[in-house]
Amino acid sequence: MRVPVSEDVKDEPEEEETEEEENEDKGFLKPVIEDLSMELARKCTEIISDVHYKEEYKKSKGKCTFVTDTPMLNHVKNIGAFISEIKYKGKVKAELPNSLYKRMPATIDSVFAREISQLQSKVAYKQKHDAARGLSDYARMKEPPEIKHAMEVTKHQSDISYRKGVQDTHSYTAELDRPDIKKATQISKIISNAEYKKGQGIMNKEPAVIGRPDFEHAVEASKLFSQVKYKEKFENEMKDKKHHYNPLESTSFRQRQLAAALASGREYKKLFEENKGTYHFDADASEHLHHRGVAALQSQVKYKEEYEKNKGKSMLEFVETPSYQASKEAQRMQSEKVYKEDFEKEIKGRSSLDLDKTPEFLHVKYITNLLREKEYKKDLENEIKGRGMELNSEVLDIQRAKRASEIASEKDYKRDLETEVKGKGMQVSPDTLDVQRAKRASEMASQVREQR
Repeated sequence: MRVPVSEDVKDEPEEEETEEEENEDKGFLKPVIEDLSMELARKCTEIISDVHYKEEYKKSKGKCTFVTDTPMLNHVKNIGAFISEIKYKGKVKAELPNSLYKRMPATIDSVFAREISQLQSKVAYKQKHDAARGLSDYARMKEPPEIKHAMEVTKHQSDISYRKGVQDTHSYTAELDRPDIKKATQISKIISNAEYKKGQGIMNKEPAVIGRPDFEHAVEASKLFSQVKYKEKFENEMKDKKHHYNPLESTSFRQRQLAAALASGREYKKLFEENKGTYHFDADASEHLHHRGVAALQSQVKYKEEYEKNKGKSMLEFVETPSYQASKEAQRMQSEKVYKEDFEKEIKGRSSLDLDKTPEFLHVKYITNLLREKEYKKDLENEIKGRGMELNSEVLDIQRAKRASEIASEKDYKRDLETEVKGKGMQVSPDTLDVQRAKRASEMASQVREQR
């Protein structure tokens, strides 16, 4: 029987075989008669072996070889069968608790009988073991001739005895001065020289095999094929690897880059100085003024587009921390203080004749009147209702009067807007300074009123 084993096991036998071959070379040489066909076959095999040797080696690398059965392999095989039986028994023991007998309801008698049987088996086994210790048949048995012969055979077949025998044979050295050995060596040399000269003469008469074009083509093809395989292997190995050195990050490259930038700046300045004064640039020319105006308009258009896109978006996105809230509150109080100072200096004390005529101020005035009416209603609720008078909002007359006042106020507001503001061709823009100043004045007035 043949068992697959790894090729690493063959290292020591190979060394022993090489040593045996060397010893054989020292002995008698067997003369071989060679002719033209033998020479041609030898050269063909050498050429073919150069081409296919590496392919066969790569194909057979890592594969198993088959060796004959040895006592050690038989022993390993028996141990494997024994281990498989142990595993089978272990599996059976693991399945025994799930059997039908084990799953039956346990009674008092069955539990008692099981415990008694376990105790008896342990006690009997220990007693038997102690009684038979040192009195076994194997220990008292004498060695018959058959057993001795079997033991010697196994020793001779073992690796240890084999190695001892090999060492004994290697330690033997033949005497070179023996006459039979000298005569045999002389005869072998004469025969080899005669056969060599004979073959050389025949090869000189006919064209040599090495110079044939088909063999030369095969050799060249094998060389090219080996180069292609070597390149493919190199590309596969270096495909996933990266260079550890990046020239763009080196100090020398950065130094040269900076030097080139400085040199280009110097050359640019030099050319500018040389061309300075060769042309005239008129800043007030119509073309330059036109281009300047177009550029300003384009910049305004782009600015407005960016403003419309960014409208409503916060410039800063972060969490409001306690420190940020404190700074925000301090900034608000400072802005209110500055605003009050500006109000005291700029608005308060000046004549408002021109301001009263603007539609923005009229609009703000109307809003302040509405706020005053709201404050009046608030005072009505707090002062009149709280003094014993009741105005029930569920009364139909009160609801009708409230609805009529709201409709009238909306009507008056729309009429004033159509006649006074839109009818005069003006547009109320919230970005004008007058409207902003009026808004601030109304806010300040409302704040003062609330503080009172």
